[in-house]
Amino acid sequence: RRLARSGRSRRAIAAHLAGKGVAREVAAAALPDAEAELDAALAQCRRRRIGPFARGAEMPRLKALAALARAGFGREVAERALDMEPAAAEERLLAHRAG
Repeated sequence: RRLARSGRSRRAIAAHLAGKGVAREVAAAALPDAEAELDAALAQCRRRRIGPFARGAEMPRLKALAALARAGFGREVAERALDMEPAAAEERLLAHRAG
C-alpha cells in the first residue's frame, strides 16, 4: 500500500516485491486494483507536475505519456490520469491518502 500511495505502478510494485524475494502468488494478491492504479498514476503526475498538476507551461502530452510509461503505467491509465480535471484529481488523491 505504501508503494501504491507513493505513485508506484503495479509493475513497479511487482518488481520491487520480486527483488525482496516475495513469491509471485503472494505479490499478486498484494497488488492494487485498477482504480488504485489510477490513484498511483495521479500521485506520479503530482510529483512530476504533469497533467492535471501542471504549473505554467504544460509538458507536451506525448512526453507526459512517456514519463508515465517509464514509471510502469499502461497507456489507458496514463491517459485517464492526464485527462482528469485538476479539482477532481486533487480530490481523488486526498480521498486515496485518507484511506
